[in-house]
Amino acid sequence: MVIGIRIAKASNGLSQIFFSVDQAQCSGQTQGQLGAGIMIRQDNMSQEFVICLKSDYGNDDRGLRISAEGNTLSFNGCVIAGTGTSTGASNGSVNYSAGNPILWGLNSVDTNGGFYSDGPKLYWRDKPVTLGSDPP
Repeated sequence: MVIGIRIAKASNGLSQIFFSVDQAQCSGQTQGQLGAGIMIRQDNMSQEFVICLKSDYGNDDRGLRISAEGNTLSFNGCVIAGTGTSTGASNGSVNYSAGNPILWGLNSVDTNGGFYSDGPKLYWRDKPVTLGSDPP
């Protein structure tokens, strides 16, 4: 029978929460089981926070991942936020639809995305974006 949650913490710093666990087992995994936690990769010993299928923990291109230093957020292998990255958004920007970045402090007037922020305001193709309810 597959029900319940298992919370595990190992002496090496690995901390995980597994969902849909078999209550008769203390370890192992179930097909399609989701997990969340601090993962230590055995191949390069890097540490990261991961939410994915347990069977995908070792695959960099699967799941939602936050790097150990907290500077990179990726989903299914695509960097969606981060600094100093070679793919996806860079310079602290965040990707929105179709991988187009929202640029912080950079005026973008082209038709390839065009979102940017100067801090308090958000602009799209050099025009301020008004947030709030629509007038009647």
